[in-house]
Amino acid sequence: MLNFAWAVLAGFTLGVPAVPFGLSISLAPPIALLAVLLGAAGCLLSAVFTVGWLRTLWQVWRSKRRPITAGASPGKRRNRLDGPTGRRARRVVNQYGVIGFGIIGPALFGTWGSAMLGTALGLPRWQLLGWLMAGVTLWCTVMLLASEALIDALGLR
Repeated sequence: MLNFAWAVLAGFTLGVPAVPFGLSISLAPPIALLAVLLGAAGCLLSAVFTVGWLRTLWQVWRSKRRPITAGASPGKRRNRLDGPTGRRARRVVNQYGVIGFGIIGPALFGTWGSAMLGTALGLPRWQLLGWLMAGVTLWCTVMLLASEALIDALGLR
């Protein structure tokens, strides 16, 4: 039972890469997958709702604040999502939509990163959660199969 709790905690903190950890602490593959998925679901819920709340606070604060910029016009402000990660996330969302972002996001940005980026980009919260969970499930299953194949190939059982 304690190993299951450790795997859930690893799934919460690491996301998809926690699957080999679950296997390494002697959990059966389906149990390790379940534990990591439970942890990842907690990660997604906490990240999406916390970032959504912070985003709302930020928008309220920005709407009340007088636009003062030193040496630049108000329309020339730099957006925080204009960095390389934000541009990549916008490209994925523009090309594939919420479904593609949810499936590809955990592989490109990690569990925490994709949840925070999707929320910061203003994607619909419940659609984002559903598709991110589908993506995390897909990538955890791929990681489980790859880990099992590697363990069998190296003869570690």
